[in-house]
Amino acid sequence: MKLKIFILSFSFIILSNSINAQSDLHIPREIQSAYEKQTRSKDGKPGEKYWQNEVNYKIDVAVTPSTRLINGKEVVEFTNNSPDDLSEVVIRLYYDVFKKGNARSIQVNEKDIGEGTIIKSVIVEGVKYDLSDRKQIRRIGTNMSILLAEPLKTGKKITLQFEWQQKVPLTLRRTGAVDETSFFIGYWYPQVAVYDDIFGWDKIDYTFTTEFYNNLSSFDVNITAPDNFLVWATGTLQNSADILPTSIHKKYLKAQSSKDVINIVTSEELKNLKLKSGTWNYKATEVTDFAFAMSDHYLWDAAVEKVKENNVLINTAFPVQEIEKYKEVTHIQQKIIKHFTYDVPGVPYPYPQFTTFIGLKNRGSGMEFPMMANNGGPGKPLTIHELFHSYFPMYVRINERRFAWMDEGWADFIEILTMHKFFNDKKEDHSFYSKFKLGVQRKIGSISSLPAVTSTVYTTDNYGYHAYSLPSFTYALLYQHLGEKKFLKCLKTYIERWAKKSPTPYDFFYTFENVSGEDLSFFWNSWYFKMGYPDLKIESFNEGNLIIKRIGERPVPISLKVAYDSINKKSLQNYSSILGADIWKNNNRTLTIKIPNFKKIESIVINSDFPDFNESDNFYPSLSNQYESLNLDNSILGIYPIEEFPMELLLSKKEGVLMFELLNTSIKAYLQPLDKYSFVSIDGTISLKILKEKYNKHKVELNLSLYDRTFTGIQK
Repeated sequence: MKLKIFILSFSFIILSNSINAQSDLHIPREIQSAYEKQTRSKDGKPGEKYWQNEVNYKIDVAVTPSTRLINGKEVVEFTNNSPDDLSEVVIRLYYDVFKKGNARSIQVNEKDIGEGTIIKSVIVEGVKYDLSDRKQIRRIGTNMSILLAEPLKTGKKITLQFEWQQKVPLTLRRTGAVDETSFFIGYWYPQVAVYDDIFGWDKIDYTFTTEFYNNLSSFDVNITAPDNFLVWATGTLQNSADILPTSIHKKYLKAQSSKDVINIVTSEELKNLKLKSGTWNYKATEVTDFAFAMSDHYLWDAAVEKVKENNVLINTAFPVQEIEKYKEVTHIQQKIIKHFTYDVPGVPYPYPQFTTFIGLKNRGSGMEFPMMANNGGPGKPLTIHELFHSYFPMYVRINERRFAWMDEGWADFIEILTMHKFFNDKKEDHSFYSKFKLGVQRKIGSISSLPAVTSTVYTTDNYGYHAYSLPSFTYALLYQHLGEKKFLKCLKTYIERWAKKSPTPYDFFYTFENVSGEDLSFFWNSWYFKMGYPDLKIESFNEGNLIIKRIGERPVPISLKVAYDSINKKSLQNYSSILGADIWKNNNRTLTIKIPNFKKIESIVINSDFPDFNESDNFYPSLSNQYESLNLDNSILGIYPIEEFPMELLLSKKEGVLMFELLNTSIKAYLQPLDKYSFVSIDGTISLKILKEKYNKHKVELNLSLYDRTFTGIQK
């Protein structure tokens, strides 16, 4: 039967043995060197001698939709604030990922493969460089090194000029052509790479897996498009009166102080749209990148959300034919920015505007840029996720190329926490922590489950797990251990300390210890630095004494769900509770919990909502015993092609317990029986019903509550 869980407080008797605390963190030589140079400090703060370089961009770019050609001219002022004299300046040419012979982590449209970025000229301090002279210009992968005639001295500036051409790619990966006349354009201009105090020049190639690590920069960009195209971009529009027709311009100005959504460009206005000019001027200061989007058939909605004393302009651009689907996105963004500012993480949204461009149609994924996102749908989780990237890696300039878990993991965690606290409009049968379990459960104990601190450079074949699932779960463990108030204080301080700067993993570790006042080495070492997996089991239950054994090396909380005899009308209420992971802090291996009224207990489940290497031993009575009394109909086993998607569901038995798996996905789980034809996953996020179908076949109804989707399939 399905358990209805109530949260009650009750007393535990905990018996354990303790040993000495774990050692300090391993600190690699690059980080040790930063401490010696005083660019970083061991309390997690920027050091007294912290520095970072500055870059100013003045760009003129024209996009021709019919040919997808991007033609650009750029003037760059680069200031060397480092203590080193620089003999080269490294320039990123992201579109060289499409250059014939270059490495790529995904398959791309064959029509995109060619010359990559066509550099027409490079001028350094007024001197034109010979593009074919390797003593002046070297291009390797997606980087171009400009070898300077004289080193750029510390504290000095240099002016670089570029003229280039490339095509908007048909491959829609973060950026590209959404359709024939709708483009989201990012990674598009010659960009000065980061030179920092840890690694020097960042020369990691862009292969589609790596994302951001950029300088703090300013931009002044003129974007020229046909005069029937709307353009949205990073920064604020400087020449709206010179571009927008009078009636549209009035609405644009009204939107800048309106809490109500203003339809700046309607479907009627799109039919015969003709702008005063086709050149849009956007400016942005102290941002890490610049992106823009354009279309001749997108609607434009906008409103403001007040952040402290400032009005943030919120825009939504979406296809005219999708008006019913996307009309609420602006409202959703308003609510998200409000909660980010005042609740989680409690830091004011740091920019003057944000634009959601619905560009990855029907894909459900998204991509963040400063003040912009390229989203594949109107979903709240996706909108939250991409908007939170305004904090990481934009406001806090994470080196995502090496440590993607320092921003993607946070975006995943905040997405789930924000949905749980502020957008949870229905009662759920699973806990907050179970929402992190699925992404971690599939990998724990495998050879690819490396320590969380592992650099992204070494996890490209396992990027989703190490950048998203694993770190978001560890942040949830921190949240549970510290408690919400202390956790949010740590996170808020971390953001404020490192705003517009670039923290390392150690700056994160030590800030949380410094602010919380706790030694968290037991947690960092087990989850971030060592191999291992979480695994608990019910060792025994006798006379009310529940003995739990810790088998795995990685500590997790203990969630306990107890169901009392439901047949007895005077039975006690069922209850649920969680003990924090710090119960294992001293590396004890067993724990005894005294369960009251043990004679009336019907069942006990531990850690249904936390990842566990072997879930089948977390039950009393055991899952196999529950199935023995059920007399499972083995005819339900087999493969069920899913009707709604091109995938298959497999039902099988393992050690007498029913297991389900969506083949070629990460989704699989043991199933707990509710009755002979109804089952639920151990964490409660998946439910499955078996129905009789004609010709003696069976039909499944599968509900994935985390994704709010129901699927059906008929047995092969």
